[in-house]
Amino acid sequence: MSSDPGLFQTIYTTRALRRFKPDGVPDAVLFQLFDAAIRASSGQNAQDWRFIIIRDAEVKRQLREWAMEGWSRYSARYGSDEDIQALPRNQRLSLLSVRDLAMHLETVPVIVAVLGMKARHSTPGGSTFPAVQNFQLAARAMGLGSSIFNLPMREQLNGMLGIPENNQLYCLIPLGYPTDNQGRLNRKPVKTVVYNERFGEPWPFAEGQPDDGWSDRWVRG
Repeated sequence: MSSDPGLFQTIYTTRALRRFKPDGVPDAVLFQLFDAAIRASSGQNAQDWRFIIIRDAEVKRQLREWAMEGWSRYSARYGSDEDIQALPRNQRLSLLSVRDLAMHLETVPVIVAVLGMKARHSTPGGSTFPAVQNFQLAARAMGLGSSIFNLPMREQLNGMLGIPENNQLYCLIPLGYPTDNQGRLNRKPVKTVVYNERFGEPWPFAEGQPDDGWSDRWVRG
């Protein structure tokens, strides 16, 4: 079995990071990320992904306003801040990082809007999100943090960014040099999500593997 520790360490340690230093992201670094993103597979080789770099302070202030509206509605299901603090650690930390991103969205160095052609593919986004994954892995490799973020105000956002009718906005990617650390990811064991031949049939090989998978092969420290 061939090995590429650089690749696998990157995959095994790319967290969704949502808190950033104020440092800007150089154009040369952004170009490398987009150049990696467009190497992804694309149905019918359409390559219909499009990206908008957002650094304008006024636009980011409006995005923050919408993000806080969305957070208020989303967080209501969990109750008060005290209720959120009482949640299990992984869930609590994830929610708090989403809250912090919404609160500070206007200070995020770069926000990337990810688009694709409407009705171009039978599975919407299926030929766009591989490029998003490439982008995020390349960002991790270059010391940056990112996450996938969405806002409910799609029509207003489309108008603000001048997105044409034949394009669909799939997600936003907040990007910057993170204040939190990348590191080992906690995931359900392979044996609980992969079946053999038919749904629900255990895969014998996976049954014999550690619950943490092969992280120890790739995650250092």
